Amino acid sequence: MSKKLYSFILLLCMLVVSCSGGGDDINPTPSPTPTPTPTPDVPTSEGVFILNEGNLNAGNSTLSFYNPSTKVVKNGIFSSTNSRKLGDTGQSMTLYKGTLWIAVENSGILWAIDAETFKVKGQIEANGDDNVMHNPRYIHFLSDTKAYVTDLYSPYITIINPETYKKTGNIPTGQTAMYDYASTEQMVQYGDYVFTNCWSYSNKLLVIDSKKDKVVKEIELTTWQPKSLVLDANGKIWVITDGGYSYGGESFSDNVPHLYKINAATFEIESDQILDTDEANVQLALNGDRTTLYILNNDIFRMSINDSQMPVFPFISAPLDNNGRRHYLYGLSVNPKNGEIYVADAIDYSQSGVCYRYSSDGELIDKFRVGINPNQFVFK
Repeated sequence: MSKKLYSFILLLCMLVVSCSGGGDDINPTPSPTPTPTPTPDVPTSEGVFILNEGNLNAGNSTLSFYNPSTKVVKNGIFSSTNSRKLGDTGQSMTLYKGTLWIAVENSGILWAIDAETFKVKGQIEANGDDNVMHNPRYIHFLSDTKAYVTDLYSPYITIINPETYKKTGNIPTGQTAMYDYASTEQMVQYGDYVFTNCWSYSNKLLVIDSKKDKVVKEIELTTWQPKSLVLDANGKIWVITDGGYSYGGESFSDNVPHLYKINAATFEIESDQILDTDEANVQLALNGDRTTLYILNNDIFRMSINDSQMPVFPFISAPLDNNGRRHYLYGLSVNPKNGEIYVADAIDYSQSGVCYRYSSDGELIDKFRVGINPNQFVFK
């Protein structure tokens, strides 16, 4: 969840309305969260999982599944299969050897579900004697018996055993909390080194030696809040920052995003590009062979990893409402098998979101309704 969304939700609560700004409403009466409804059976041999973040403190995170062959989407599959709610603020998903792991941040829980049946196989909860894992954000697998879990507030990265669903250790990050945040976020691995971005009120990347389970290096950026990172085929790490935020009278830093390219072998920053101020979210994605970079910065941009500058014109433009205002694009993923691009549209953060499926050439193939604030896609 972005700080712009946090601020937006607080503003909604103050105004006691579902959308702000006269004449800018996408839908004057937001549609409710989709509920499971009878639909044709969806074969689970292929498909796309969509995580719907929901609203903070509303407990309305949901999981959807889309079959690209039949264009059938099933919403609320976690609750309908397991007779329980997914939780509050679904943050991320990771598919590992037939198990879909879901980090539900504000509920402090990691779910492990069977990717074929959608049934819960196990779970790891934040509450415990160690009091280290608070609000889990992302999971990175090092082996069948070892994975790292980053956190929004805790100055530790938790080590878990995915086979036993137990916490087995932790890595102190050495980060000083600011406004209670000491966050670590997404992770990529180059050799034995795992890189993670410190998003909230920070300008650092951490380098972890996975053999020693220890932070061995900090990479300091020139701007604030690195939000997303990916590792390309050339061994370069691309990092996008959101530059802070400015919303509803609150602000932090200059709110100007940057795109960095970092050499994973030397830890050196090789390029730094200034981007347009983002209205909703910033994200990065790569195609299957990791040679093409996709950038979410209001619209969707595409560039070769060998290009020196981001394109001026977008590859895919964000939809506009009736007043010419851009929708809030909130998630971006590329199917590694066929290069199809999936884009999540939060619309106004309060109604059911929309997902767009584009061909590798940027042609719209399909669009479908999911839950509130869709933020990530995982392909199986």
